[in-house]
Amino acid sequence: MSGSGHVSPITSLEVVPSFVAGGLRPEVPFLTSEEESSGLSLELASLDESGVLNFWVVVELPKGNEAGSPTDLGLRPGGKVKLLHSSSLLAVQSPSLKHAAKTRPFQTLLLKYHPTDSNQFFIGTNQGLVSHGTSHGLKAPPQFYRFQEMEERTVDISSIHFCPFSPNLFLVGCADGSIRLHLVSHDQPVAEWMNSTAGEPVISLQWAQTRPAVFCVLDAASNLHIWDLLKDDAHPVITEKITADRVTAMAVFGVAGQQNTYSGIALAYESGKIELQHFTQTLTVPNPAEEGKLESIMAEVF
Repeated sequence: MSGSGHVSPITSLEVVPSFVAGGLRPEVPFLTSEEESSGLSLELASLDESGVLNFWVVVELPKGNEAGSPTDLGLRPGGKVKLLHSSSLLAVQSPSLKHAAKTRPFQTLLLKYHPTDSNQFFIGTNQGLVSHGTSHGLKAPPQFYRFQEMEERTVDISSIHFCPFSPNLFLVGCADGSIRLHLVSHDQPVAEWMNSTAGEPVISLQWAQTRPAVFCVLDAASNLHIWDLLKDDAHPVITEKITADRVTAMAVFGVAGQQNTYSGIALAYESGKIELQHFTQTLTVPNPAEEGKLESIMAEVF
């Protein structure tokens, strides 16, 4: 796939949501054969560190050929899932940076899609910036999301997560331990926390699934920080140091309206163990004041 793939390291892979603002995503035009479109079909996007974004269609064939395919050389004999290259674009143009940031080559590290509009994508870079782009049509402002102060920082964006209750709010975690809360329509954050991890790099951050004011942060020292903005909007309300085994990844789970047993966090350890921790009632039962709290944070800035 050298003609249509990547020529620099791939840094992120995401499923493209099946809908755009105002309706469903249009059908992929080249899937005209009934044989190829009869099964599973979804779209993937792959990002490399030079800012190239490739789109792929994953298609499930109705039957496989044990003799293999003479044309699809990446399809294993008998395989029924096929990868087709759809399109490609240069998703991020390197911004004009000051001399301090030019000492480090500009790289793109992380890809996320807007949860309700698959035309909009967000790309974390190694310069503390999150790029904002569109797959087609007019560009959507702002071009970049940055720190509150104008001074540039050569820091990796390590995590981006959208709020499940307010899709135009998203969190950004950085390798210097800083956390930012952004509104899609503004380039500067509505809130910024610089010292909540004591300088440890943020590995992952995610919103809770049942409460708008709660989110979780995992740092590189295996500290788990749980924030409840309704109780304290300056510091995490719980910080748990995990010493027995290093935590390498986390995933917050839960279903709105089903608290306690159905809400918590999954932790993946370096040893290969996966552990489920369930939230207590205080972290799962929604409070009517939460959405107002988020609105007041935004109102203070704008």
